[in-house]
Formats: sequence, C-alpha cells, structure tokens
Amino acid sequence: MAWLRLPTRLHRAVNVFNPKIFENLSLAAFLAWVGLGSDALSSSAYGPPEIYYALKGHEYLSVFLAIGIPFSVFVISAGYKQVIALFPDGGGGYHTATTLLGPLAGLVSGSALIVDYILTAAISVASGTEALLSTMSARWYDERLLFDLAVLLFLMFINLRGMKESIKVLLPIFMAFVITHIIMLGWGLASHVSNVPLITRDTVTSVQHDNLQYGWIFIVALIMRAFSLGGGTYTGLEAVANGVHIMREPRVQTGQRTMTLLATSLSLVAGSLIFLYLMYHVHGHAGQTLNAVLYGAITHGWTLNGIHFGPYATLITLVTEGLLLFIAANTGIITAPIVMANMAVDRWLPERFSYLSDRFVSHNGILLVGVASIAILLTTGGHVRILVVLYSINVFITFTLTMAGLSRHWFSQRHRGEPWKHRLMISAFGFMVTASILAITIFEKFDAGGWFTLLVTSIAIIIGYLIYRHYKGISKMAEELDETMLDMVPDNLQPGPALPMDPRGATAVIFVSKFDGVGLHTLLTAHRMIGSFVKNYVLLLAGVVGQGEFKGITALEELKVYVEAEANQYIAFCRNEGMAATWFATYSTDRIQAMEELANVAVRYFPQSTFFAGRVIDSTYQSPFWGLLHDEVSFIVQDRLQHDGFTMMIVPVHVRGVPSQPPRITLPISMPEDMELIQPDKAGCV
Repeated sequence: MAWLRLPTRLHRAVNVFNPKIFENLSLAAFLAWVGLGSDALSSSAYGPPEIYYALKGHEYLSVFLAIGIPFSVFVISAGYKQVIALFPDGGGGYHTATTLLGPLAGLVSGSALIVDYILTAAISVASGTEALLSTMSARWYDERLLFDLAVLLFLMFINLRGMKESIKVLLPIFMAFVITHIIMLGWGLASHVSNVPLITRDTVTSVQHDNLQYGWIFIVALIMRAFSLGGGTYTGLEAVANGVHIMREPRVQTGQRTMTLLATSLSLVAGSLIFLYLMYHVHGHAGQTLNAVLYGAITHGWTLNGIHFGPYATLITLVTEGLLLFIAANTGIITAPIVMANMAVDRWLPERFSYLSDRFVSHNGILLVGVASIAILLTTGGHVRILVVLYSINVFITFTLTMAGLSRHWFSQRHRGEPWKHRLMISAFGFMVTASILAITIFEKFDAGGWFTLLVTSIAIIIGYLIYRHYKGISKMAEELDETMLDMVPDNLQPGPALPMDPRGATAVIFVSKFDGVGLHTLLTAHRMIGSFVKNYVLLLAGVVGQGEFKGITALEELKVYVEAEANQYIAFCRNEGMAATWFATYSTDRIQAMEELANVAVRYFPQSTFFAGRVIDSTYQSPFWGLLHDEVSFIVQDRLQHDGFTMMIVPVHVRGVPSQPPRITLPISMPEDMELIQPDKAGCV
C-alpha cells in the first residue's frame, strides 16, 4: 500500500474542538489588563510631556488638564464599555462603526485602527529605546535605530509563537512598572502636598492675568490645543473592546473589569505626571525625557544609611518605563491582526488575514504589522517627536466614529423601552469630546506631518474598497455559476441506493469547500475525464477555523454541522448518479495542513487515488495581485502530492462568461433522513 509522507508537525496538530484550548488561551481581567492595557498605560511616556510642552509659558493650566484628562478618559472608557456589552465577540470600534453606521464607516474605522496600531508599535519601540538610552552614555544614542529594529524583530518572534506566551514573558515587566510608578508618583505627590494651596493661588492669579490680557477664548483654545497635541495619551483605550473575544467567560464582565482597570491606571498615572511637572517646575534637558527629569527631581536627596540611592531609583523607574513601552508595541502587534481578521471576514482585506496558524495567531497580520513598523522606523529615523505627529490622529477617527455609532444606536432605542437616556448622554458627550480633539489635532498637526497620516489612511481605505469590489464581483459571478449548475436539477428526485466501495479500485478524490458550482464543476469534470475506470469517489472537506470561528466551542460546532451538511449533499448527488462515494472532513486553523491530512487519510483507505481540486478563473480579469487576494493552496498541495508520487489535477473553473458544460446530471436539494454513508467507520471527521 502506498503512503503519503507528511511533515511530522501534522501528527501534532491541535484538536480545535478541545474546550481547554479556549480556557488556556483566554485571558482573565488581570492578564487582559497586562496584554491589552499596556498600550494606554505606557502612553504616559510621551502623551503628558507633549501636553506640558504645548503649555509653554502658561504651565499653570496643567491643573485643569490634570483634572480634565482623567475625566475624558473615563468618558471614553464608559463608551467602550457599551461597545463591549453590544459586541462581546470582539471587533470594537470596527464592528461598532460597521453595524451602527454602515460598512463604509467600518472600512474607515478599521483602516484608521490598522494604521494606528502600526504606528503604536513603531512609536512605542522608539520611545522605549530612548527611555532606556537616557540611562546610558550619550554615545549609545546614535545606535538607537539598531535597538529599535532588534526589539521589533523579537516581539514579532514571540507573537508568532503564540499570544499568551508573550504576555507571560512580559508580565513581570508590567508589574515592575506599576510598583515603581506607584512609589515614585505617590512619593512625589505626598512630599509636596503642602504646596497645593500655593499652586492653587498661583493658578487663580495666572488665569485672571491671562483673561485680562488675552481673554478667556485664548485660555480655552490653549487648553484644547494641549489636549489635542497630547492625544497620544488616550491611545490604547480601544484595545480592550477590540480583543474582548480572547477574554475569559463571562466575556462582557471580564472586558468591562479590564476597561475599569485600564482607565483607572491611565488616569492616575497621566494626571499625576502632568500635575507633578508643574509642582516640580520641570523643563526638558538635552538627552533626557521630561519624565526622566521629573524622576530625578523626585528622588533627589533620597538616602539610606548615608548612601544616595535616588539615581538608582530613577534608573529602575526609567528601565521599567522603557520596557513597558515595548509591551505597548507588543499590544499593537497583537491587536492589529485581530482588526485585520475581522475586516478580512467582511472582504475588505485578503481572506488570508482571517486565518490562524497552528499556534492560533494571525501569522500574516503579525508579519504585516511588524514589517510596516520597521519601514516607518527606518523612514523617520526612529525620532519620537516625528512619530508623535503622525500618531494620535487615527485613534480619534475611530473614537469619533464609535461614539457617533453609539449615539445613533441609543437614540434609535428611545421608543423600545430600554434605558437609553443615560447611555445616550455618555456616548453623545464622548462624541463631542473626541470629535473636538480630532478636529483640533488635524488642524494643528496637518502641516507638521498629519497630512501624511491622513494620506496613508486614505490609501488604506481605497485599497480596502478595491479589494471588496473585486471579491464582490467574483462572488457575483460564482453565484451565476451556481445558478447555471443548479438550473439542471429537478427538485423531486430522491437519493439512490448506496453502492459498495472498492478499497483496491481506482478512486477520484476531490477537494471541495462547500456544495456549490465550483465543487460540482470539479466533480463532474473528474467524472467525465476518468469516470470510465474509477470505482470510488471521495469528497474531502476542510473546515478552516479562522478568526470568525475561533470564538468558542459553539461556533466550532456550527462549523462542523455546516461542513457535514455540505458533504452529505455531495453523497446524495453521487448516489443518484450511481457513483460509490464517501467523504472525509477535518478542522484546522491551517488550510494546507488540513488538506494534507485529508489526503493522507484518503490514500490510507484508497491507495489508487487521483486527486482533483477546482480553481476559480476569471478569464477577462488577470491581475498580478490575484495571488494575494486568492489562496493558491491547491498548487502547494499539488506540488507536495506529486512529490510523493500521486497525481493531482487542477480543474479551471471559469466564472466569467459561459462555463464549460458538464454532462447533464440531476441533483436533489435535500438529503433523506434515512441516508447512511458507506463505511461509516471510515468516513466523517478525522
């Protein structure tokens, strides 16, 4: 008996129906806070400093911003708690905009998020490197780009190995940041609490002075400008809603607890930093970040048994800050592929972005984010001040669309008896805040590089629309092919009697995905070509577990029911034509692995097998990008089968124009309840 030699890794394939997979990969609120909330928390390294720099000469306004920023953080997070409740399967701002505002709004929101996460990875790595290099000799600063690239490559590697593994590796760093900053910021506030009355009086006096000299409009405009230029502080708030599907059940409660942890920690850190800048009268020094100057001022004079350990405390705090920024970059690498997968399911991106690897990660998405981040770092030279200009626009595009969608939703619920007023007030206020910051940010940053971000995002939107239009056109033509094939089918035929299988006879093995025109065309073509000597027909179906199905056992069971129903329709078809047939199905996150595994099983029971697979061809539209938009896995499997001595034929299925007509064969639409497969112990899931 001939055997198909398969790679060793296939024998270690993970059973996707194992309930413990979801338990092992899902995250409790605390781990989700670490893995998804680090982006927002780490933004304290570059968000608050930008706010303080924007107040140059009017630093007294830091008091208002130290109060206003936590308030706005909680307003935005309250809106995203509504998103978590409405969309517990994840998707966040993308699904919110798509569902509540329409597909085009979803395309804009998703495109903005993808660009934002790529910039998150780039700026977080660059800022983290600068924080670490500020503790070292100045000569190392010129090598920062090499450090940036090394860190990004490392993060790509650990994420390709599996998301939860990366979180466990980075957990100690996150906790070190939390502990050191609680001590540092808490001591800074407590040791200067006696200065609060003086700061309050100076603030009142300065407000009165500027009001008389410039007017209150100037003061408000300055505050709003600082808000907008420090918009990077708010980035990351959407990560929890985007990734809620990877959280532990009950997802909604876990996601909302994670959001509360994130909003509270971000508010305390960002608000404290802005107030401490004013309290300690810090100013930027060459070669040091504003936070480094502040930490040095706070720890000045720290001694223990005559030993000055303040510099060491500052060093440890800066190291944890830098490493947390690397975690934030990791968040971008984790979360962007989730958004890409959701968009790929809706056909805005190539379908390959919805696939999961055998480690349950979106391999293509991680590579795209990593490579794009590296390109941005090389283009900007890794300069944080340049990256900041490009950064915060996109996240507020998504914020604004999300709040607009929530506002529209709750307003539409006003006559349905649900408690809508309170929720509408929160979402409407969130919309006003985010839309204002977005408008001011675009105005302030447009000439300084904001135009480039908008251009890149616009290109992403256009590409997404063109991809969708292409898929839509192919789907329409495939539907026409389905109608052509099924028009010949009378509705009143019943399945014929089952015929015995001949394991030693010649066998036609056909890869199909579902019961459609492409599959029928492939089967009938195989029958027409070699039906005169073939004794058996075997249908192979691979249930691909992508981002849309990897949300729990229920979704997987639904996929299994669907695949088996499609397979049974093929069996009913073959019985009516007097063909001995059976089917095999398997379920995997890797389409090629699944097809190889199915081929191995088919050869094991039917060694005289010839394989067939259909390939959709649009004869009037050939593009060099066709291979990017459509899987070419049939050619890969064909190459591997031929290497092992088996024949596989790729059947072209033309979807434009009149397809080649196979022999006229009838097909029952439904399958009788008493139909049983031949050799039931050899057919079914493998």
